[in-house]
Amino acid sequence: MRRILPIVEGDGDLAAVPVLLRRVLHDMNQFDVQVAPPQKRGELPRVLSRFDDFLQTALLERCPILRVMDYDCSECNDEAKHVALLPERANNVARGASIEFVFMVQEFESLFLADHETTRKVFADISSVCAFPVDPQSVRDAKGWLSRARPKGSAYKPTLHQGKLAAQLDLNRLRSRSKSFVRFQTAVERLVAFDRLV
Repeated sequence: MRRILPIVEGDGDLAAVPVLLRRVLHDMNQFDVQVAPPQKRGELPRVLSRFDDFLQTALLERCPILRVMDYDCSECNDEAKHVALLPERANNVARGASIEFVFMVQEFESLFLADHETTRKVFADISSVCAFPVDPQSVRDAKGWLSRARPKGSAYKPTLHQGKLAAQLDLNRLRSRSKSFVRFQTAVERLVAFDRLV
């Protein structure tokens, strides 16, 4: 059975990223690719500080790696720099390994803001007059935005809601509305095409 290892940032991502990965694989008719149990490694500064150790641990799974991170930390101010830096560092540790890095700008939850139709179905308590952001990737603290859009006492909770929402997102809408999702899908396509996928 071929496999892909997702490496994620936070607790909510442990459920949501594998769910989204499976949905993209199924949409590609890649039913023979298994999603390995995800590893949680934190936000970008922590990843950079322990990059070699984290990567060596991931390589023990002996399969392609999909590293998904939010891009909302205090050091997240030059996406192009980090997009170039991470693959370069990975190549220094494991030349030729199949590793893809995806930044969710600014958070994974920006996908929920992009597909507001699905988000309204899941959170039926969001007022019909609440206007979702025109540019979801520009929203700092998308988690907070979702909490504020709901009635008082009904906050968005990543560990409770993130996987549930990811399971229902409309992939076609995301392809037209979210650059982060397009990067995610493209990364999965490259991993599937890797000739050593095991």
